Amino acid sequence: MKQLPATLTELQQAIASGQVSAQQAWQMQLARRDALDARWHCMSRPFGIAQAQASASGPLAGIALAHKDNFDTWGRRPGCGVDTGHADADAAPAWAIEQLGRAGAGHLGALVMAPYACGATSANPRFERCINPLHPEAVVGGSSSGSAVAVAGGLAYGSLGTDTAGSVRIPAATCGLVGLKTTHGLIPTGGLFPLAPSLDGIGILARTAADARQLLRPLAPALSEPARPQRPRVLAWLPSDWLHPQVAKPLNALAQRLQAEPVSLQEEHTRLSHLADIVLPPACYDAALATRSAQLRRFCLTTLATDGVLMLPALPQPVPDWQSVHVGHSRFVPRELLALHRCMGFINYLGLPSVVLPIGSDERGLPVSVQLVARPFQEHMLLALAEQMQLEAGHAGCAFAPGQLLPATEN
Repeated sequence: MKQLPATLTELQQAIASGQVSAQQAWQMQLARRDALDARWHCMSRPFGIAQAQASASGPLAGIALAHKDNFDTWGRRPGCGVDTGHADADAAPAWAIEQLGRAGAGHLGALVMAPYACGATSANPRFERCINPLHPEAVVGGSSSGSAVAVAGGLAYGSLGTDTAGSVRIPAATCGLVGLKTTHGLIPTGGLFPLAPSLDGIGILARTAADARQLLRPLAPALSEPARPQRPRVLAWLPSDWLHPQVAKPLNALAQRLQAEPVSLQEEHTRLSHLADIVLPPACYDAALATRSAQLRRFCLTTLATDGVLMLPALPQPVPDWQSVHVGHSRFVPRELLALHRCMGFINYLGLPSVVLPIGSDERGLPVSVQLVARPFQEHMLLALAEQMQLEAGHAGCAFAPGQLLPATEN
């Protein structure tokens, strides 16, 4: 094999068929990391071979990953976006990192993130600005910014991120990736530096839904996986009064193809989007937690009736340039920053699983993404639907070619 394939599942197949050994595949990915590291500014600490390589057997043997820098690793505490981490002989890998290692995956290094995982963009004064591989001026969403850049830019086949108010799904949407937010509590958070434990969840960034499924399996081995998934009933919430026309067009076309039934979210559900995005007084926080279970039941019985899937925008506006969402920049536009997580927070509050994937392009050729939401613990159903959508669209691989920069615009 002269070059690495585009997707994780394709590399798995090449290793299984003997086209390349797991060791050879690992060395090729290590070389690619070293070649691309300086290009995208997404890695805070590359790992050496002894620290990074995991088991030579297992379903992920020969697959190299890189993860958000808020997980403990072997003998190292994370930097959490404020530094490059530090050695600690007592540090053991976070539960999720350990599970991927047991499945055979290697760990190329720790990735840049918004400080303490708090931020909808990659803005971080302590590191160079992450470059979006699809366009050098386009914003990279946060807080799992380095994770999205590493996967979209070809540096790694997949990455763990965390999602407290959209921090996996926003960067997936800005970089044309599949971003999976898991059901709250599905994946143990041991060894993860917390931001808001009542909302925090471990998620996956990958190039395809099939790749995301391969990473989910060792992280949630007991999760039910239907042998023959059926296409679920799809319900579409596409609010025309604040959805940008360039985003509305591909979303409405998708809704028509899926024969989606239009729905309106009840007022109390749309208000929930703010609960994960602001600092609440203790009394309000306690009240929000006390009513969460009832809100979840009501949402599942009404909006997600009969095990339906809710389809809604990932981002209601086209992917903006980084300057327009950078607080303090002369081109800063507050509404564009707020739009990044407008469709995200209520899903964290309810603890539901959600997957984001690209379905089209705006006028600049940047991705327009859909968000699919289901009942708790329906991750495999969501990924099966996403995979079917990718296959029907004619790109079982990445919708946007990794590492293909468009011409830079003027500053």
